[in-house]
Parts: sequence; structure tokens; C-alpha cells
Amino acid sequence: MKKYILLVLLVLVIELGILFGVSLIFNTDLVNTMFFGSCLFVFFALIMSSTGDALSKNSQVAVFDMLLGSYKPEHEQASITINPLLVGSILCLVVYFPLYYLGIIS
Repeated sequence: MKKYILLVLLVLVIELGILFGVSLIFNTDLVNTMFFGSCLFVFFALIMSSTGDALSKNSQVAVFDMLLGSYKPEHEQASITINPLLVGSILCLVVYFPLYYLGIIS
């Protein structure tokens, strides 16, 4: 459990660092950069942690070719795996709101 929390916090720190860096390097508004960047990170994490999407179709085709056509993908269901990347990205979006509404970033 400690390792999981450490990985979530590491993802959070890396994502916040990337967003602050992008804001400083490109001289953009920190509020907009943090909000849209956090949403982009959450979207990316959802795609990476889900099955049954367009990214996993290539692996289904590979299994189909390997089994010479005897693979039946109709029994697969879409699912989401809760991993540190997804939790850290959602936490990054959640951190944005207190920082903005408390006036820490403006």
C-alpha cells in the first residue's frame, strides 16, 4: 500500500511539474494550463488503463492471427484498471480546484 501511495504522489508531482514548466516556458496562463493539462492527463490515463478501446484492437488482431482465426472477441467487455497513473492524474485535476479557489494560483 505504501508503494502504491508513493507512486500516486510521484505521478502527481511529475504532472504538476510538467504543467508548471509548460506554463513558464511558453509564458501561458497558469490557471488555464493547469486545468486543460490536468484534463488531458486524465483523458490519457483513462485511455491507457482501459481495455476494449481502439488501442487494444491491435492486440486482439494479433491473437486472432496467432490462433488462426479461432479467437472470438465478442466475449470481451470493456474494463478500466485502477492504477497509480489514473489516480495521480485525477488527483492532479482535484488539486487544481483548491489551488484556484483559495487564490494560490491566479
